[in-house]
Amino acid sequence: MMKHYFIICIIVLAIFSCSCKKDISSIGLNLQDEDILNAEFVTAPLSAHSTLEDSINTKNLLNNVVGTINDPVFGQTQAGFCTQFAVSGSNSFFPKQAVLDSVVLTLQYSGYFGDTLSPLKFHAYELSQPLTATHYYSNDDNPAIFSADLVTDNNYLYPQPNTSVYVDTTSKAAHLRLHLERSFGNKLLKMNRSQLANTSAFQNEFYGLCVQAEARPSRTGNLCYVSLTSAMSGITVYYTVDRVHKKYTFPISKDCVRYNFYTHDYTTASSNFQRQVIQGDTTMGRDELYLQPTAGVKTHVSLAEVPNIFKDRNVVINRAELVLTNVSTDEDYFYQPYNLSLQVVDKDGTTYYTPDDASMTSSGYFGGIYDEKTKEYRFRITNYVQYIIKNGIKDDGLNVVVNGAGVRGNRLVFRGTDNIYSDNFRLEIYYTEL
Repeated sequence: MMKHYFIICIIVLAIFSCSCKKDISSIGLNLQDEDILNAEFVTAPLSAHSTLEDSINTKNLLNNVVGTINDPVFGQTQAGFCTQFAVSGSNSFFPKQAVLDSVVLTLQYSGYFGDTLSPLKFHAYELSQPLTATHYYSNDDNPAIFSADLVTDNNYLYPQPNTSVYVDTTSKAAHLRLHLERSFGNKLLKMNRSQLANTSAFQNEFYGLCVQAEARPSRTGNLCYVSLTSAMSGITVYYTVDRVHKKYTFPISKDCVRYNFYTHDYTTASSNFQRQVIQGDTTMGRDELYLQPTAGVKTHVSLAEVPNIFKDRNVVINRAELVLTNVSTDEDYFYQPYNLSLQVVDKDGTTYYTPDDASMTSSGYFGGIYDEKTKEYRFRITNYVQYIIKNGIKDDGLNVVVNGAGVRGNRLVFRGTDNIYSDNFRLEIYYTEL
């Protein structure tokens, strides 16, 4: 009996010891809605403004983007990409008697942004300088190209990212087919065994392609998302040997260097956008704020007033949520992003994650995903708010950005910080005073 009593005492002491060591900053992390019913609530004032984004890494991303879009709020965005190609298998070669039939660049669709009923005119140019695996490629890397456009069809094409394509009577996944100049096809067909011996040798002879597209000035246009490393994408040479039709495909392997580049023309953007983002009038952020991927626009947020609300008070933050409301829901083609991200901005301008970020916790906890019913994005930043209340603000605020900004075009117009709006950009805080 005494032995059992001794064991129970040890267990109780261990539980008590663990509970005493709990960090006050972690209190409230797993609270459910019912746990904050008795907490105090305050909406903290924010100041925010939208500004041009810095350059971003666009090398070897999941998707590539090509096209042009004319946006009444954000102006014009043009997107293109550069990529290397590989050889198929080993010991590749074309017989000397091979005669070229055609050469086709195929690009498998993986999505789009904009109006697919607005046609695009596609262009492909041979790279005049090699791409290297060690180089950092960003959105503003201007490609070095030869001037000759290799696409033979100069007509505008309607992208069909959701329509299967029949090739040799076989249905294939939706993809774009661009016929290239015969001179280019013959260049590939005339390569010898040593030039086609392996991918490295081939890439020393042919550096790759740069692909771009333009929209009609009076039309909305669109940005096509393409999966370069899919089995459907590549350059296919169709040729005949002794009356036998054959084909050979140069694919784009995962080891091939590829990158996206973007250019923005904001002279056609809305006047409110230009006044805030281009001319730097930060007061405009009280009414309306903007986010644009493709190295376009971010929104900077200051929480400087938050520590003052709780000055000389001992509080535990039960929940803190940053709330953004989409106000461009009536747009026909310019759909909002699926999810957003937050960056803490250090004093030297570098960025890092908040302690609440999905990479530290989970997407279910952190949030940032669009809610169709409420038209809102919510970020839970409980740990971050607890920290700045306890330690003061040691950084230069937060940036709100579109998640996956290098591979998609979905942009956002959201309500500003002025509390005259019921759906204003705000920080909601539930707290307990000790």
